[in-house]
Amino acid sequence: MKKIVFSFLFLVVLSCSEKKATIDIQALGGIWEIEKVILADQRVKEYKINESVEQINLDKNKGTRRKVVMLYNGNFVLNNVIQEFTIEQKEGNVILLNHTEFSDWKEVIQDLSDTRLVLKNEQGIEYYYKKRTDIKLGKDGKAI
Repeated sequence: MKKIVFSFLFLVVLSCSEKKATIDIQALGGIWEIEKVILADQRVKEYKINESVEQINLDKNKGTRRKVVMLYNGNFVLNNVIQEFTIEQKEGNVILLNHTEFSDWKEVIQDLSDTRLVLKNEQGIEYYYKKRTDIKLGKDGKAI
C-alpha cells in the first residue's frame, strides 16, 4: 500500500513540475513589430503605432536583425545598423547572443510562435512582438 501511495505522490509531483516547451527557432525569421515593453519595475509601455519594424533573417543558428522604416508612400528604408546574433541553448533556455559594432548583449526567448515573440534581456526588460505577414521584403530590404 505504501508503494502505491508513494508512486501516486511521485507522479503528481512530476506532472506538476514546469516543463519548458520546445521552441521552433525557424519561426524567428520574418518581420516583427513591437507591441509593448514591460520594464523591470513592471511598468508597461504600449506601442500603438510604429514607424519601424524589425527584419530578422535566420540561417541555422545565426542571424541578423535590421530596422525597417516604413514610409508613407509604401516604400521601405533599411537602417545601416546590422545586428548579428547567434543562438545558444543553455539550461533549457534559447538565448540570442546579439552583436553590433557598438555593443554585445543577451536576450532569452520567453515565447516564440508563428505570430508572437517575447524576448527578455539581462536587465529583466521584456519585449513583446507580433509578426507582420503583410510586409514582404527580401534580405536586401526591397519589397518582393
